Amino acid sequence: MSVEEQKIVIPETKYAILMETNGEECESWYYFIKYNENKKELKHLKNQIDQIEMYVLEDLSAFDIEIENLVSEKTAAEMVRIEVNAVTFHRKFDGKMEFIDLKLKKKDSNECRIEKINDVIGMGDIDKFIENEDIPPEHLENNSDDDDDDSDCDLVPLPLNISSDQNVLSPNSNPDFLSDEPPIPDEKKRKKKKRH
Repeated sequence: MSVEEQKIVIPETKYAILMETNGEECESWYYFIKYNENKKELKHLKNQIDQIEMYVLEDLSAFDIEIENLVSEKTAAEMVRIEVNAVTFHRKFDGKMEFIDLKLKKKDSNECRIEKINDVIGMGDIDKFIENEDIPPEHLENNSDDDDDDSDCDLVPLPLNISSDQNVLSPNSNPDFLSDEPPIPDEKKRKKKKRH
């Protein structure tokens, strides 16, 4: 086989998923962690998480980890851009991960184990153990100007392609808009025909 015929196979970059579900915030956050360089570290974390019967305890978080069904770099990059949470975005890490020791003991109660994992990586503190977070540029922008509570602007403005003279349902244009009664369909608003 010639040198030209030899193909260098570069393994596809894959990501494991650590999920944190927080009781106080009622949200789940996905942390996409590069698998290729962190297999041993992720396996060690999974072995510890598997020793905890996870459930949401008061304002603490529950954790789960997926290291078998991995996702592509494209999927991870797309997921960190979606805006379905109020507290934080999903996050993607491309760097080297440290071994995480939750310091679980055989004598620990399950609640004690839940508290220990929260002390170490709760509320996004996984970032203390892994380098190189890939943050989309749009998440770095300062949106403080959009938070003016005293503004007299519409909370949800109409789309740009709707003109002000078009029929738009609003409290001022429809007396039934704020009524406690369900709206009456047009067919039922018509007068009933008298029976002969």
